[in-house]
Amino acid sequence: HNLVKRFGDFTAVDNVSFDVHKGEIFAFLGPNGAGKTTTIKMLTTLLTPNSGTIKLDGLDPTVKQNEARQQFGIVFQDPSLDGDLTAYENMDIHGVLYKVPRKIRAERIELLMRTFELWDRRKGLVKMFSGGMKRRLEIARGFLHTPKILFLDEPTLGLDPQSRNQLWTQVKQLN
Repeated sequence: HNLVKRFGDFTAVDNVSFDVHKGEIFAFLGPNGAGKTTTIKMLTTLLTPNSGTIKLDGLDPTVKQNEARQQFGIVFQDPSLDGDLTAYENMDIHGVLYKVPRKIRAERIELLMRTFELWDRRKGLVKMFSGGMKRRLEIARGFLHTPKILFLDEPTLGLDPQSRNQLWTQVKQLN
């Protein structure tokens, strides 16, 4: 509520307030430079607001960063996969970082990679994937630790219309 983020004299986010309820899919729409990514960075502990309050599932991420990070997944606007690893290895490392137990991790990886139609390419190096395949892998990875909240920053960037529709269908099913 009433989030503000300034960088020197420039106000990137000016008094933004909203509520998102369980099960809702919420989208920021606006032109480049409108503050969408800056707002997401504040919600996900990457930036501290100059003023305002944040509650994610009852937690204040500016105070309880580690606990808040366990509650959400994030797919950044910029790619964050390791191209020198396989698709499965990228998923597995993410699961280790989020302390997903090995057996559950393996089951979740298979489920998500099948859901996002990547299971047959699990042993392939990510640097050989198309842009759409990489994006689907990043989104699958964001769901791996079963977050209560998933932040998607420009999730369909670079995807063709058919891939966009498929992606939203899969996200809605997982929701």
